Amino acid sequence: MLFLRTGGARFDWIVTLRGIALAAALWGLSVAPAQADAPYTVELQKIPEMDPEVFDTLEASSNLIQLRDKPPASPAGLLRRARSDRDRLAEVLKSYGYFEGTIAITLNDRPLRDVETDFLREKESVAVVLLPAPGPLYKIGKTSLIGPPPLIDGGLALALETGAPATGSSILQAESELLDQLRLLGYPYAEMKGRDLRLDAGAKALDVEATVDPGPQVTLGDLEVNGNEFVESDFIALHKSWQPGTVYDPKILESFRKEISSLGVFSSAKLRIEQKPEDEIIKDGEPVDVLLDVEERKRRFFGFGTDYITTQGLGVNAFWGHRNLFGRGERLKVSARVGRLIENDLDRIDTILSLQFNKPHFLTKDLSLVFDAGLTEEHPDAFDRKAVTLGLGLEHRISRTLALGAGVNTEYAEIVDNNGDREEFFLFGIPVYLRHDTTDDSLDPHRGLRNEIKVTPYFPLLGDSDLFTRAKWVSRGYYEVMEDGGLVLAGRLVLGSIFGEETMNIPSDKRFFSGGGGSVRGYEFQRVGPRDANLDPTGGRSLVEVGLELRFRYKNFGIVPFLDGGNVFDSTLPRFDHDYQWGAGLGIRYYTDFGPIRADFAVPLNRREGDDHFAFYISIGQSF
Repeated sequence: MLFLRTGGARFDWIVTLRGIALAAALWGLSVAPAQADAPYTVELQKIPEMDPEVFDTLEASSNLIQLRDKPPASPAGLLRRARSDRDRLAEVLKSYGYFEGTIAITLNDRPLRDVETDFLREKESVAVVLLPAPGPLYKIGKTSLIGPPPLIDGGLALALETGAPATGSSILQAESELLDQLRLLGYPYAEMKGRDLRLDAGAKALDVEATVDPGPQVTLGDLEVNGNEFVESDFIALHKSWQPGTVYDPKILESFRKEISSLGVFSSAKLRIEQKPEDEIIKDGEPVDVLLDVEERKRRFFGFGTDYITTQGLGVNAFWGHRNLFGRGERLKVSARVGRLIENDLDRIDTILSLQFNKPHFLTKDLSLVFDAGLTEEHPDAFDRKAVTLGLGLEHRISRTLALGAGVNTEYAEIVDNNGDREEFFLFGIPVYLRHDTTDDSLDPHRGLRNEIKVTPYFPLLGDSDLFTRAKWVSRGYYEVMEDGGLVLAGRLVLGSIFGEETMNIPSDKRFFSGGGGSVRGYEFQRVGPRDANLDPTGGRSLVEVGLELRFRYKNFGIVPFLDGGNVFDSTLPRFDHDYQWGAGLGIRYYTDFGPIRADFAVPLNRREGDDHFAFYISIGQSF
C-alpha cells in the first residue's frame, strides 16, 4: 500500500493489486466485442384438419414468428425463445379444445430437447420449424351451475351446447351471457365465483361446473349528476326514466344515457351505479343510487361552408349558435347564406338569413318548442322572390326513432315569375309532419332508414290563390354491403303532391321543381319538369324523384357512381307512365370528422333542348 502527500493538503491514494485487477477487468468488458446475434428462419406448418383460425392464433402468439426480425443476442436466447413458444402454443391449442395438443419444434432438423448452444453456435443461420400436433378435439360434456336454488330452479343455466367444441372462448362467453342475464333480472353485482373443468379422456369431453354469486337484487334509487357546470341538474333529472322502487335494469339505464346524449349539450355521458363498501351488506330490494358522469360541450359554436355548382355558381354560408342558452338545453342557431356568386351579377345573387330556436322538455318531457324566422331574397330561373317567414311549432318525441310535429307559420312574399308578372302573397300554413329515423350516423349513414311525411294546408290571406295543400314524402335507405362502411348502397325516393288549386294559381315558390345537386344531378337547378315557350321552368303540382348510389370507401377516400331520375307533372298526382329525366355520374369523397367533402360530375342521359351537357358539384355532406 502506498501513501502520497502533496503540499499542505493531504491526498491519500490507496492503490492495491486487487483494485488494479478489478479496473482492468471492467475495462476489458467495455472494449470486448459484442457477441453476434443468432439469426434464424421460422416456419409454422399447416395441418389440413385444423381450423384456419387456430393456425392464425398460433402464428400471432409465437414469439419466434413475431420477433423474427429481431433475433436474440445469442444461441442461448434462441433456445429460450423456442422453449417459451413450445409452452405458449400448447396453451393456445388447449384454448381451442385440443387438450392433448403439443407443439414439436426442430432447429436445423434436430428436436428442441436435443439441441445445445454449441450446436447452434456452429451455424450461420438456424432453420426453426413449428409443427402443431393438435390431437383430438374435445367437446362440451356435462354442464352444471351452482348458485341460489330459486334462480337455478327458475331456469338459470350456462348457455353451453353439449357436443359443441370445448373452446375457452365459448365457456367465457357463456359465463358473460349468464351475468348479463342476471343483470337483466336486477342483479348488478353478480359475479362468477369459480369454474371446475374436468377432462373425460375416454369420451374426449370437457365437463364444466361453474359457481355464480348473483349478489342482491336491488332497485334504482336517486340520480346523482357529476361534471355539469352550465346544464342544470334538475333539467337532466327530468329525463330520468325510472321511478323509485324500479328493479335494476341495464336497458332502462342505457335508454336514459342515450336520451341524455341526444340533447346535444354533452360530449360524453357515462352511467354507473353506486358501489357499496365491501364491509357493507346490501339487502335484496335496497335502492342504489345511479351516478351520471358528464362532460359538457362548448356552449357556443360557429362554422362556415361553401359549395360550387357549374350551373349556379358559388355559395357561401356561415352560422353561429348556442347549445345551452338558458341552462336547460335550449338551442339557438343563426345562419346566413349568399349564393349564385360568380355566375351572376350582384343584383341576381341569393341572400338568406335565418334563425332557429329549440326548447326541449317544453311542458312535458318529450315535447319540444320550435321557433324559426327567415329573410330571403332568391333568383332561381323560375322566379324572383323576396320573403319574410315566421314559424312556431311543437315536436313530440314518440320514441328514439319516431317524432311527430305540428305548428303554424306565416309568410309574406313578393314574387316575380319568369313572365315578369309580379304578385304579393300572404300565406298562413299549418304544417304537420311525421319523422322516422333509424340510421346509425347523421352525417354519413351506413345502415337504416330515414322517412319524413309532411302535409301543409295553406290559407292565402293575400293574393289570387285559394286554399291548397302541399304534401311531400322523402324516404332514404342505407344498406352496408361491406363492414366498416367499405361499401354502402344508398337509395332515395321523393313523392310530392299539391291539391286544391290549379298550377298557375299556386304561388311559384310553393310549386314543385326538380333538377340540381339535391335532386336529379346533371340538370340545371329546377330544369327538370314542365317548361314554357322560352324553355324556362314553370313548376308543377306533383313530383317523383329517385336516386341510387354505390359508395365505395377506402380509408379517407371514396368513389361513388350514381344514377338519379325524376320529373315534375302538372297533374295533382304523379304520373308513373310518363318519361323521366335521368342523370348519371361519378363522385369523389374525402371523409373528415365533420362529414364527407363531395365532388360529383354528372351528365344528363336524355338531354333535351336547352339542357347543359354536364354539371359539376362541390359541397360538404353526402348528396342524401
